[in-house]
Amino acid sequence: MAEVFYYDYVTIEPWTYFLTASEFGLTYVGLKGDETVSPIFSFYPHRMLVRNPKRLAPYVQQLKEYFAGTRKEFDVPIDISEFGTEFQRRVLQTVQRIPYGMTISYGDVATSLPDAKSARSVEHAVALNPVLIFIPDHRVVLSNSKVGTYRLGQKEKIRLIKLEKSHLHVNS
Repeated sequence: MAEVFYYDYVTIEPWTYFLTASEFGLTYVGLKGDETVSPIFSFYPHRMLVRNPKRLAPYVQQLKEYFAGTRKEFDVPIDISEFGTEFQRRVLQTVQRIPYGMTISYGDVATSLPDAKSARSVEHAVALNPVLIFIPDHRVVLSNSKVGTYRLGQKEKIRLIKLEKSHLHVNS
C-alpha cells in the first residue's frame, strides 16, 4: 500500500510552490507541475498524493513569512527520514544549521563531517535536497564564491541569497 503524502500549493511571485508532508513533517518543496512527474516521485516513489490545505497551512504560512522577511528560521517539523542515504541526511542536517543570510562552501560542509570523502560528495547530497528553502541549500556555494547550481536555477539561488541579505538586520 502506498504511503500518503499531503500536499498544497502556494503562490509567492514569481513561483507557485508545491509542498508535501508526511504524518511527521515536510517532505518536499518544489514547483507546481513537479507533482505528476519527477522529481517528487524520484525522491519518494510509491506515494499517493492527497491535497490537504489545512495540514499544509503551517508550512505555507512560514514560507510566506520567509519571503516577506519576517521569518529567519523555520520551526515546523521536517521529515527526511526516508530520503537518500544516512550520509545525505547528515549533510542536509548540517545545511539546515547554516545561519540566515550566511553562505558557506561545499568544502566547509565536507570539513564539518568526519565521513565526507570530498566536497563533491557533499555537493551531490545538497543537489538532491527535497525540501528547498526550509533546508537552505541555497546558502551553500562554491569555494570560489560563485553560487553554483540550484534545482530552481542559478538566478533563483542568487535571488534567495540577496533576499536574505536584504532582510538580515530587519526585524532582528
